[in-house]
Amino acid sequence: MKISLNWLKDYIDLSGISVEEIVNKITVSGLEVEEVEYQAKVFENFVAGYVKEKIKHPNADKLSLCRIFDGNEEFKVVCGAPNVAQGQMIPFAKVGAVIPNGGFTIAPVKIRGEESFGMICSEKELGLSDNHEGIMVLNEKFSPGTPLADVLGMNDVILDIAITPNRADALSHIGIARELSALFNKKVTYPEINIKRSKLKSADYAKVIINDPSGCPRYSGKVVLNAEVKESPEWLKTRLKNIGLRPINNIVDVTNFVLHEVGQPLHAFDRDLLPGGAIVV
Repeated sequence: MKISLNWLKDYIDLSGISVEEIVNKITVSGLEVEEVEYQAKVFENFVAGYVKEKIKHPNADKLSLCRIFDGNEEFKVVCGAPNVAQGQMIPFAKVGAVIPNGGFTIAPVKIRGEESFGMICSEKELGLSDNHEGIMVLNEKFSPGTPLADVLGMNDVILDIAITPNRADALSHIGIARELSALFNKKVTYPEINIKRSKLKSADYAKVIINDPSGCPRYSGKVVLNAEVKESPEWLKTRLKNIGLRPINNIVDVTNFVLHEVGQPLHAFDRDLLPGGAIVV
């Protein structure tokens, strides 16, 4: 199970405690840490770059010559993406960077007679998605030279923990926070839950029918009216991506968030697509 250290810090204060101490204590307590991933290392030599100039490549119709500012210096970069434009903030792989999707190292090259010192990256090249139709354009609020790991919210440390069958209580971020609370004598801060409940009855809109009570003695549901299916906010997408999940939409993503926060499996159904408005178990 993958646990995000940044996410854990929502529930427990880990300041002054090193990653090595956390890994050692968890492992000694019986929850073996199989792998530690330092995300920022994946994006070493990647920064937010500013496209100061874009002109046509003199020897290639589909290539551009760009001047990229990294906060300190300007670099000439040959780019083949159709959507690159002057004034953009972009993910800039400097010489020495290793591209996550492909594993090749950026070096100075000459492309159609023009020197290029770096690479402007797409989401696919960064390993963020399958989108390779053009370069990734960053939010303009970031300054040139900002480490890309900070821009993407991928400056996290991910612990891959082996959970034994008798420790279902540890199958969540709050479960691991409770474990660390006991190991380091720290307080767990639980999230505030403020639900605005309607006076309407769920049973008037949908129902649960359990046909096999011996196999499933309990199955509960809640109706949410007027839900709008749309893209999740960035903080939610980042939380999920950091533990290896692919964001889908706000409804699916929040059920995955709750699963990995408290360990409670959830599934969202479109009531309009349920025959008779019923979940049959």
